[in-house]
Amino acid sequence: MNGAGGGPAPAGRRAAGRATELEAERSGAGPVIRLEHVTRLYHVGESEVRAVDDVSFDVAHGEFVALMGPSGSGKSTLLNLIGCLDTPTSGAYRLDGEPVQDLSEDRLAAVRQRKIGFIFQAYHLVGRMTAARNVELPMIFAGVDPRERRERVASALQAVGLAPRARHRPDQLSGGERQRVAIARATVNRPSILLADEPTGNLDTRAGAEIVTLLERLNAAGLTIVLVTHDPAVGAHAGRILQMRDGRILDDAQDPPAIASGAPGAPAVETP
Repeated sequence: MNGAGGGPAPAGRRAAGRATELEAERSGAGPVIRLEHVTRLYHVGESEVRAVDDVSFDVAHGEFVALMGPSGSGKSTLLNLIGCLDTPTSGAYRLDGEPVQDLSEDRLAAVRQRKIGFIFQAYHLVGRMTAARNVELPMIFAGVDPRERRERVASALQAVGLAPRARHRPDQLSGGERQRVAIARATVNRPSILLADEPTGNLDTRAGAEIVTLLERLNAAGLTIVLVTHDPAVGAHAGRILQMRDGRILDDAQDPPAIASGAPGAPAVETP
């Protein structure tokens, strides 16, 4: 897997994240994510696997958090729980103060549609659709008016620097461009949380650096981000790193030191 370095994380981004957190605290707002003794068990034959084991932590509005650890440590399972793609075996999960572990499938789908954007290592774009149609898709499911959909698609693609590529299909785009389309799609419904599972894992160093820069700019604009990565150079751009092993949180580091990898700097990208 190639890393996305691009030099030290800008202090302005971290300062903006802290300012957002302080503003939320002053207004009396609680954490956007709260997990209390969350466990996720799987049964494989006669064996019991604790993919997530008694995990508790909060994420404040506007934070940029990286989940790190070796393969099999539970990072992606935990991200799926946060994203309401899975439910805990035990423990409590509150999203914006709402307990979600007991919600019906329909209610969970509504929560995902309204509050959460997802991006993945493999992009998960629809191959037969253009970039614009891929970005439009979640708004169709959300019942957004066609005229507003067109305006928001144009704005989202402009924000990630892909307005000229709006009519291209995924097989006509580079890996970095595909991931930027995926980010535009994930943010077009204006979620409060963006969950990113190894978003630079399939990219070369420069394309990965561009994606990390874009995520930083989204975070500076107020979007809460939880990122899964194996790459310390990517994780160092977060304001907080949670280290996982065997389903547990081993360390919770605030404002970790940035790692300079010598990768070329990413171009400036406007945010939606």
